[in-house]
Amino acid sequence: MNAAHFHLMFNHLSIVGLGFAIIFNLYAIIRKNEELIKLSCWFYILIALLSVIAVFTGDGAGEIVKTYPGISNDAIEYHETWGYVFFYGLIALGVSSLKALWFSRKNIILLKNINIATLVLAVIILVFAYQVGTSGGKIRHPEIEQGTFRKS
Repeated sequence: MNAAHFHLMFNHLSIVGLGFAIIFNLYAIIRKNEELIKLSCWFYILIALLSVIAVFTGDGAGEIVKTYPGISNDAIEYHETWGYVFFYGLIALGVSSLKALWFSRKNIILLKNINIATLVLAVIILVFAYQVGTSGGKIRHPEIEQGTFRKS
């Protein structure tokens, strides 16, 4: 396995994991279960940590993919820009979740309030996840941009 493999693996884990964590967080809020809310915070923290690996492997993946013919450096730069926006959003999400867990030790109302704010932030960051995923896919998957292939 090389940097590109690791980059793809941890990017997909971050993007899909965020979607899973949002759904789980909604379920925890609907159930009004304090332990599930705390677990959703831990999911957000885990996703933030996984995103660190995705960022660290990005340059290596970029260097590998640049060796292939027809790869646009502009597409790589665009993906990298959205990758950093997504990464910083996930770090903010992880910090927000840490705050929620910290305050939950003394005040359950703060846990719930911070968790609602964290959920709103997560949904906003999901838009960034979409941009990262589609811009990354356009680097090497022409079917995303061009649609169905037709022989001339």
